[in-house]
Amino acid sequence: MKKRHKIMTAVCLAVISVLFLMTYTIIAKELPVLVDVSELTQEYDGKRVAVMGWARSAETLRGRMGSNYVKTEVGDEVQSVTVFSVFPPYNVVNNRVIVQGVYHHEGRFGGQLARHFIVAEALMRDWG
Repeated sequence: MKKRHKIMTAVCLAVISVLFLMTYTIIAKELPVLVDVSELTQEYDGKRVAVMGWARSAETLRGRMGSNYVKTEVGDEVQSVTVFSVFPPYNVVNNRVIVQGVYHHEGRFGGQLARHFIVAEALMRDWG
């Protein structure tokens, strides 16, 4: 009886450990990596990132299929990254912003070839 109890306990602990590791892995994948604009290189290609910087410009463009999107340049005097969003940012030009999204070293957005860009999930003005 004691041997059976020990085996059941060991199996339960193993199952709990596996479930914990699976949950931790899923959560870890979903969190964005905080990156400086100057550090965005090919190693971050396809990964979720969070970037802070000054929004220099924002323009509304029309994609190949007719939908509107916003192209914003975010960065400092030396380095910048293009941010594409399908939602209009509120009062971001000439203000410090926080961008969260997926970074792409090269790819397409709106039917156009682009390099060094983020497809934004969130683009917020830093009110601090």
